[in-house]
Amino acid sequence: MTCMEVQRTYTIVFDECPELRRTLAVFGTAKRLISEACFNEGKTLNATKLQKLVYEDVKELGLTAQLTCSVIRSVAGAYSSAKSNKQRAKEPFGFYRDHAVYLVGKRGRDARFLEDGRISISTLEGRKKIGYREATGHVGFIERAKLINSINLVENDGRLEGRVCVTLEVAEPNPVRPVGVDLNETNAIVAMDADGEVFFLSGREDRQKAKRTRKTRARLQRKLASRKAQGKDTRSVRRALKRLGRKQRNRNRTSCQMMAAQLSEWAGEDAVLVLEDLKLERKKKGYGTSKALRRKLNGWPHGLMQRCISNRAAVSRQTIVKVNPAYTSQECNRCGQRGKRSRHLFSCSCGYQAHADVNASANLRDKYTALRRSGVLSVTPEALL
Repeated sequence: MTCMEVQRTYTIVFDECPELRRTLAVFGTAKRLISEACFNEGKTLNATKLQKLVYEDVKELGLTAQLTCSVIRSVAGAYSSAKSNKQRAKEPFGFYRDHAVYLVGKRGRDARFLEDGRISISTLEGRKKIGYREATGHVGFIERAKLINSINLVENDGRLEGRVCVTLEVAEPNPVRPVGVDLNETNAIVAMDADGEVFFLSGREDRQKAKRTRKTRARLQRKLASRKAQGKDTRSVRRALKRLGRKQRNRNRTSCQMMAAQLSEWAGEDAVLVLEDLKLERKKKGYGTSKALRRKLNGWPHGLMQRCISNRAAVSRQTIVKVNPAYTSQECNRCGQRGKRSRHLFSCSCGYQAHADVNASANLRDKYTALRRSGVLSVTPEALL
């Protein structure tokens, strides 16, 4: 059986360690210290030139030589990423949130996972052995990792978290069982396999939480506008809005990851997850859509859900295929005619009735099956080339 390597990021939560917190703070201070030098009045420096210029200044803060190089690479990488994304920096980056990068690798440069369930990691006071636990949904990834590459250390909701980048070795999938997967903003995931079994995940709870967050955000924005009009300090309100936005992003990411894991487990190995080849642009006012519809579509993390499903499939011996989404919600899965959809109910003149999303997932599955049937037969000489 042939294997392939994939890279994935998992989360661990560190036990409380004051030395590690101080190291994280100094790492952030060093990034802010050299940011202006890297900006270089708009002519950004690469990591090599920046290191020659600021290495001694950063080293005086107490970081190890390897962490000093990591600081410099992180700052230079941020400016390089902005340039490659066609968002060239117009002023020095602030790096307001502390973030540290630890290289692990085969030699355990900055950090090393120990057999006793702890991690040996560099701090300002030298190497420390700190306990940790794997985040929910990420349990067991260290044992399965072929190589642990790096750890991104951040503070999240008052606790120290590490985003661990690992290389996994997984068997290549044998795509034989098509599963149609319909994603939408109301019912998060509705899937149907080749045997007609249905997998259903509602997004109602997430929508209710997002609605409460949106109302809180609107209240804070009104307060921010009022303080600005009075010429008062708005820092506390702006910080509250940032915390609220960060909390919503974390909630979306966690929810999508957990749903993708449930779908992957239900589909099983050698499944072909058939998704819609759909790219959604942010809806703006004045394009013939109501405010409620714009809010619903703009708040739907469709791209994030697709990425989470793809990431999960890569390590679960599954394949992702995208098909043309045209009329999948309007055509009858039984006779192929255009039917009628009333909210969640789909009905056709042939007498077929079903949940609209179940009908759509069946159409997605059948579209892929039709495409596969039109290909080269597996017993022909051409298929062996």
